[in-house]
Amino acid sequence: MESNFNYVQFFKSIPCPSVILKVNNNGFEIVDANDAYSRLCTLNIKDIIGKEFFELFPISPYIYPEIWSDSFESVLKEQKAINLGVRKLVAPLNTHTTFLDIRHYEIHHLPIFDTEGNIEYIVRSLTDVTQQVIQEELYNESQASAQYGNWWLNSEQNTMEWSTGFKDILEISHDFQPSIESARQFYHCEEEEASFYKSVDEAIENKTMFKTVLSIITANGNERWLLLIGKPIIVEDICVGMRGVAKDITEKLAYIDQIENQHNNLRDIAFAQSHLVRAPLARILALVQYLKQEYNEGPSETTLLDALNHSAKELDLVIHDIIKKTAPEEMLR
Repeated sequence: MESNFNYVQFFKSIPCPSVILKVNNNGFEIVDANDAYSRLCTLNIKDIIGKEFFELFPISPYIYPEIWSDSFESVLKEQKAINLGVRKLVAPLNTHTTFLDIRHYEIHHLPIFDTEGNIEYIVRSLTDVTQQVIQEELYNESQASAQYGNWWLNSEQNTMEWSTGFKDILEISHDFQPSIESARQFYHCEEEEASFYKSVDEAIENKTMFKTVLSIITANGNERWLLLIGKPIIVEDICVGMRGVAKDITEKLAYIDQIENQHNNLRDIAFAQSHLVRAPLARILALVQYLKQEYNEGPSETTLLDALNHSAKELDLVIHDIIKKTAPEEMLR
């Protein structure tokens, strides 16, 4: 490496907004900032240097004041580099904010120590992760709306991971850390757990995908039916785990059960129409025929019997037509 490398110019030109703060009794004095930080704040470098950080930025939109004012407490207390996580900020800091102005930054605080081991400077850097956050939010929303999620199983370390969509199906907190042991509470019974791991073992052994339906009980005590599809993770011809998708098919199965119940009800109706209703009607038709033969004494009796016979046959045709429309196909054969 060349000894005359210009570190100042390197700091100024890096795309990650960064500012160097000197820790003193009055707070955190800005001693330098790069061009990206200047653009983020819409301020000139000369207007930033020498200012106390919280005097220049007394508030921050989307961050509670007490959290904002304690931004540097963790690095001072821990005496090491701190990742504050992802924070929502307005960029640039305009008077009129729109949706496009809102950005997400992952914030890092790096301490610089003096010869006595005390923190002399803090380097505050902000990494723009807006696109990742948006994609993750869209992904989570799509999982929630479709009621499906992803799962990962590491067979080497006997660990597992669940996506937020999967956790929503199980009605558990997004902070829940799954494990082989903690997952047992969600199986409907021991047989369901054994069936799942049998499918996993067979897929790992044969290096093929598997598909199975699993009955589970959520954290709130609700019964759910899941369609699980898994695929082995192969590394150098060795299966190190499984990854897959879990889809909540409870409503679909309930709909199928409803259709089957309706089918059974129609079968019962068809049986009643075919046997319970048509049987007495057949006897009426037989009696009418008998009366016509035995008591055919005059035109009035014949006319009445013919009318009764016609009505009975007409009713028989109506019942037959209803049976054709309601009876399952196998009953008509």
